[in-house]
Formats: sequence, C-alpha cells, structure tokens
Amino acid sequence: MSSLSAASLPSPDPKPVITALGTFTAAVIVVLTAFAIVDWSAAQTAFVTAEAAALLGFLAALLSHLKPGTAKENVALAGTITALVSSTLALGTGFGWWSLTQDQAGALLGTVTAIIGVAAAMIAREHMTADTTPGTE
Repeated sequence: MSSLSAASLPSPDPKPVITALGTFTAAVIVVLTAFAIVDWSAAQTAFVTAEAAALLGFLAALLSHLKPGTAKENVALAGTITALVSSTLALGTGFGWWSLTQDQAGALLGTVTAIIGVAAAMIAREHMTADTTPGTE
C-alpha cells in the first residue's frame, strides 16, 4: 500500500472554483434582492454585482499569476486591479459611504481610474517582453 505525498499531486486549476464562486455570488445577490432581505435600489444592486465581479476577476487573475508552472498574468492583473478600484469607488459613492457632489464623484472616479490604469499598465509592461512587428523594419 503506497501513499501519495502532497508534493506529487498536481496543482488544482483555480478557474473552475472562481467560476463556481461567481455563480454562487450572483445567486446570493438575486435572493437578497428578490426576497427584499436588503433594501437596495437597482443602482446599488448593480454596484454590488460589479464589485463582486471585479473582485472575482482579480482573484482569478491573481491565482493564475501565482500558480506554479503557468505563465504570469501581468496584464490581467493590471486590468482587474483597475476594475476593482473603480468598482469600489462606485460602490462607496452609490451607498453614500462618503458625501460627494456629482462633479466631485465623477472627478474622483475618472482621476483614480486613470492613475491606477496607467500605473498598472506600466508595471505590467515592465514585466513583459514584446517582439517587433514582422515586416516593419
């Protein structure tokens, strides 16, 4: 009788788990709103759904990035970080966690999204190598 060590087992793929978690999250949001367990407006429900999707997308990219033996997911991480920050700012604004005028909220979301987007893209680009386009030399 032989026993398998944990080191010999293959690393599980996180994507099906994240997909199942996304489906479960959507179902929970539907139940919470359909049965009036929470008192959210349609916009607040959309903000919660967007936040959950951004968070799960970030987790999927992060787990894929960290999984041994796979390609690093620098660009996916950059994009999902931008989405996560933007959706968090929108969620906080939609639920009134801070008091901003419409102009201030728009300026905040636009500025932070641009800064995070450019910074994340620059960091991702630092870790990537690109070949030149064939035939353009």
